[in-house]
Amino acid sequence: MIRVKQTVSRQAPWVAFGAVMLIANVSCGKMPETTAVPLTPAVQIAETSSITGKVTLKGADVAKLHKVVDVGGNPFCTGHGDIIDSTWRVAADGALADAVITVRGSQRASNLPATAPLIDQTNCEFVPHAIAIQSGQTVRFHNSDLTFHNIRIARHAGETRENIDNLGQPSRGDENTKVFNVPGIYRLECDVHRWMNAWVFVHAGIHAAVSAADGRFVINRALADGDYVVEAWHPQFPKSVSQTVTVRNGKATADFDFDFATAFQL
Repeated sequence: MIRVKQTVSRQAPWVAFGAVMLIANVSCGKMPETTAVPLTPAVQIAETSSITGKVTLKGADVAKLHKVVDVGGNPFCTGHGDIIDSTWRVAADGALADAVITVRGSQRASNLPATAPLIDQTNCEFVPHAIAIQSGQTVRFHNSDLTFHNIRIARHAGETRENIDNLGQPSRGDENTKVFNVPGIYRLECDVHRWMNAWVFVHAGIHAAVSAADGRFVINRALADGDYVVEAWHPQFPKSVSQTVTVRNGKATADFDFDFATAFQL
């Protein structure tokens, strides 16, 4: 397994966080989603680990990144104890969660799990905070709380934000599904509880993963031996980082470091 020096992408995957929130305050309703290019044919891709690694945040005082959300005295949300701000999920050793790892040029898979991935609204939080899917895949949105929630879905592309849907879920047990055909980065928001947000990263193909609480990730689809550009994206950074890895005997390792000095400073 060969690891090559990590580089920084020249393209920012989404607009600065502060500008996003300003636009969110004046945007409402549903708009047509950006015209989708035809989906590439899906093929059988074996479910086996190919690229593994760890994502680390460098140069940060981790303790200062753990903040309690001010829920404004909301009676339902305060009943579950403190809600920790999901902006940064970082372990004591700097392990960074919620980074999305993708392989450039990935194919779409036809052999998908029978059950679509789920994002739940529970205890006044979106869980999980980030998922990665392939274009054309369906996501389930569920409300497990005894309170009104909604899911505003906005697509970020360069310096633009496009509201594409707003799903109301007034009751516990409400569920909606949505198909994401257009690759890109989608932010989820609850207008009722403004601290609630999450991310859906729609990759062109199946080779994608999200780093866990320990910073580790596994791309669990097979790759033929050869060289691949692997990219890491995190919502708190204006640029992704990338490196070229060589897959040998179906396996490779790719570790990524994000420098806190280059993050959006909130």
